Amino acid sequence: MIRFAEQRDFPAVVDLWNCCFPGDETFTAWFFAHSYRPEVTLVDEEDGVLCSMLQMLPYQLHDMRGVRPVTYIYGACTAPACRRQHRMDRLLARSFELDRQAGRAASVLIPQEEWLFDFYDQFGYQTAFYTDSTIVSRADTPVEADGQMRRLTEADIPALRALCPSDGLCLLRTDADWQAQLALFDALGYGVYGWESAGHLTAYAFVWQDGPDKLWAQEICGAHVRQLAQSLLRKSGTRQIRLTGAGMTQKLGCIRYHDDTPVETGYFNLLFN
Repeated sequence: MIRFAEQRDFPAVVDLWNCCFPGDETFTAWFFAHSYRPEVTLVDEEDGVLCSMLQMLPYQLHDMRGVRPVTYIYGACTAPACRRQHRMDRLLARSFELDRQAGRAASVLIPQEEWLFDFYDQFGYQTAFYTDSTIVSRADTPVEADGQMRRLTEADIPALRALCPSDGLCLLRTDADWQAQLALFDALGYGVYGWESAGHLTAYAFVWQDGPDKLWAQEICGAHVRQLAQSLLRKSGTRQIRLTGAGMTQKLGCIRYHDDTPVETGYFNLLFN
C-alpha cells in the first residue's frame, strides 16, 4: 500500500534510511531531528513492513514560464529484500499523480550516483542542472583586496539571496530554506562565510571540512570568490579548498516536467545533497 507516513512509522523510516544510506550517522541524526516531515514522506508498505520510500519536498522553480511549485524527490530508497519488484517505479508514478493533482509543474531530483541518471531517464527525467568545481591552493602571500571575511548569520539572508543565481532555470530558496542551510553548516560543517566590501556582502561560501587538509565550499558565488577562498584557507590552516558553484561541466540534477515545458539548463544546490 502506498501512503504518506505517519508518526508511528518513524522508527521504521529511520531504520530503512540507515540501511540504504549508511555511514553518515551525524547527518542522519540532524536531518531527522530538524528537517524530517512524515506528511511529505511517501512510503510503500506491505504486510506491516516498510519496503520503499521517498520524500516529496516542496520548492519553487523559476523557469521560462515563471515561478511555479515543484517537488524535490529526496531520500528515495528500497529495502534490499524488496528490490527488483518495481516498488520505486510505483512510488514515483504516485508522486507524479500527486504533483498533478496539486498543480505542481515538475519533479526534480539529484541522483546519488552517475549511473542513476540513466535509471531516472526511464521515468521521464532529463539532466538539466549543472555545477562547476575547481581546486584552489593556499597562496604564499595574502590576496590584496578591499574588504574582509566574516561568519554569516540569519541576518545576512537578504544579502545571500541577492547573490545567489536566480535567473533562468533555478530553484528559489525561501527564508526557511536559507535558515535550514545555515543551521546545517553551522552544526555539521565548517560554517558559512562571506566577503564584505564597503559594507556590502560581495561573496559567500557554504563550507564543509573535506578531509584533514582540505575544505569544500559546496556553494560559492560572488565577485570576490578568490579573496574569500584564500581567507578561508588561512583561517582554517588547510592547504586546499574545492570551490563549487553554478556552471556547465558537472551533472548535478534532473527534472521531469508534468507539462510540455521545454527543458533548459540551470542550477540548484544545497538540497541535502
